[in-house]
Amino acid sequence: MGFFSKWFGGEEQPQVTKITHPKQLKQGDVINFSDNFALPELIRKQSYQVNQVNTYQFEHKVINEFVLLGGHNQQVFMSVESDDEEWLNLSIKVNRNQVGQLFDLEQFAEVFEEEVQPELALQQQTPELNNWLAPVYFRQTYAQRGYFYQKDFRPSKPALEEDDDSEAFDYFCLTSADESCSVEIEVWSDGDTDVLLTIHRPLADIVDMYPGADSE
Repeated sequence: MGFFSKWFGGEEQPQVTKITHPKQLKQGDVINFSDNFALPELIRKQSYQVNQVNTYQFEHKVINEFVLLGGHNQQVFMSVESDDEEWLNLSIKVNRNQVGQLFDLEQFAEVFEEEVQPELALQQQTPELNNWLAPVYFRQTYAQRGYFYQKDFRPSKPALEEDDDSEAFDYFCLTSADESCSVEIEVWSDGDTDVLLTIHRPLADIVDMYPGADSE
C-alpha cells in the first residue's frame, strides 16, 4: 500500500506538532489571546510570536520566560506557574519616569527596606496601562536571590549553582489583595533595576497556539 501511495498518492504531508499547553511553546511559535475585556488592550484579541525563551532559577523552582512580540512592537513577558492550579503571568516593563508617575517614590523606596512592611498605593492611573494595575500592593517577597539565563534548558534544568552563563539578581514582589496584579522588581548585580507590571490570568485567556514556520 505504501508503494502504490508513493507512486500514485503524492508526497506524504509533514506532521504538524500540536501545542496543547503554553509550557510547550518554543521560539517562533504563535499564540492568540482571547477577547476578554479584563485583559489589557495590548493583549486582548492580539496575536504574538515567541521571540525568545529564557530561564529564571530560584532556590526551589525554575521558571521559563516567554518573550512575546506582536503588532504593537512592545515586548510582553509570559510565564506559567502552578500551585493548586495553573495560571499565566503576563508582564510589561516600565521605566523610571513611569514608576514616578504611578507611585510615590518614597513609598516605592520602602520596598527595599527589610524592617518595614510597605504598602504601595497607586497614585495615578494612565489610559495605556488600564487593566495592568491595582489600587494597592503589599510586599510578598524580599530580596530573593535568583539567576537569569538567556537560554532555554528544557527538558533539563540549569545547574544548581551560579555559573558563567547566569546573571544574578535580587527579586522583590508586591501583590494586590485579590492576587490579580503584582509589581515585580529585579535588582541586578551591576545596580540596574527592572520594574514590571504583572497580571495573573487563567490559561483560558490563550485561545490558540500553533507552531511557527520554522518549527518541526
